[in-house]
Amino acid sequence: MSPARYVRNLRIWVGGEDNVPENLFELTQRFSNVEKISLMGHDGVPPLQRPLLWRLPQSITSLAIDTDTITLLQVRDVMAHLPNLDDLSLSGSLAAMDKRELPGIGTVLRGRFGGKLVLCDGCVHEDIINMLSEIPLGLHFTDVWIHCTGDRLPLVVHLAEACSKALVRLVMHLTFFTFPFPFLSSFLHSKTI
Repeated sequence: MSPARYVRNLRIWVGGEDNVPENLFELTQRFSNVEKISLMGHDGVPPLQRPLLWRLPQSITSLAIDTDTITLLQVRDVMAHLPNLDDLSLSGSLAAMDKRELPGIGTVLRGRFGGKLVLCDGCVHEDIINMLSEIPLGLHFTDVWIHCTGDRLPLVVHLAEACSKALVRLVMHLTFFTFPFPFLSSFLHSKTI
């Protein structure tokens, strides 16, 4: 009997110089009791296979992504294969993609989305908020944690409204940049009459 059935938390490094072996995501199905999967990695080439070809265990209820090697489209592909997804954590910055790829791709996200949502840094982005807001059954996150710059506050408000029926706790850490030199700040904010 395989020890894979005892694994509850699976962490996969998808960035760096050493790429994910092509057959790795064929083997993940064997981890039939995994509850949380984390995809991490930076400064590398994207995985060889598109996430549509990945075979992930249906038992996964928690997804954490902190990588700059996959695109928003690929994140959506991963989420679409996880019907029991409850908790979602996106941090760092996703790989750039052609904006024309995103609209109308027809991928339906069908998770429960009723646990904890964590969005940090570059993942507090209009495309990500729109993707989450367009989930057919809606967002039911009870716990939302956001860490971003203050200029993203309208996106945070939009997301909180999308979760408002179920939201119990909203934690925001907003960073506002100020100028270190008072004379420079007053110069930039002065009006010419």
